[in-house]
Amino acid sequence: MKYVNMNYPKHVALIPDWNRTWAKLKWLSSFQWHLEGFNRAKEIAEYIFTKTPIQSFTIWWLSTENLQNRSKKELEYLFELYKKIPWNLYNILKENKINFRLAWNLEQLPEHLVSFLKEKEKELTFKTERYLTLAINYWWQDEILRWVKKLVNNKEEVNKENLEKYLDFRQLPNVELVIRTKQQLAKRLSWFMLWWIGYAQLYFTDLYCPDFTVAELKKSLEWFDIRIKTQNYGK
Repeated sequence: MKYVNMNYPKHVALIPDWNRTWAKLKWLSSFQWHLEGFNRAKEIAEYIFTKTPIQSFTIWWLSTENLQNRSKKELEYLFELYKKIPWNLYNILKENKINFRLAWNLEQLPEHLVSFLKEKEKELTFKTERYLTLAINYWWQDEILRWVKKLVNNKEEVNKENLEKYLDFRQLPNVELVIRTKQQLAKRLSWFMLWWIGYAQLYFTDLYCPDFTVAELKKSLEWFDIRIKTQNYGK
């Protein structure tokens, strides 16, 4: 496959702030913004893995903070979406041999969802270097605590190599482009993947997640291409 002569990031991470305000402005049901956000994420993933050389795409589906603060009804709706909506996406991953991975804390997640996603992770494993990763019940501070506990329990030396082998994103290249939606109201990273985004370009779009389309993704990739040409990373 031939690509446009431009610099693509190896790893793109999306913080899709779906924001209830989007649904309210469009007079939609309280959970409709979740559904539309899922649809945009699927379209973007399909474009990335069929039209670009990008190796890895990570989506932050649900933070640990969200899990603690959202209503039971909303969470149940979300958990069912995780199982029903991505079927077309799973087929795309299978056809293109894209590995499906999870970054998560299994605690507080329903057993039926954990079993379903684990099975998908097992099914969608290939000998390739391309990955779609879903971060569910993910929080950087929680990840720190989890890998420190493993180091202590295994009585291992504290060093970079031992730390990284326990991290949720250990098999992936460092993130080179972080995209966050929700206009300029959320110009922050919210404790997302801090170990892996030290040199990432940060793209804050003036859109809510359901309005962040493939066309908007292309704009962010063009922006990345321009920015990356000016970087020397301390050389």
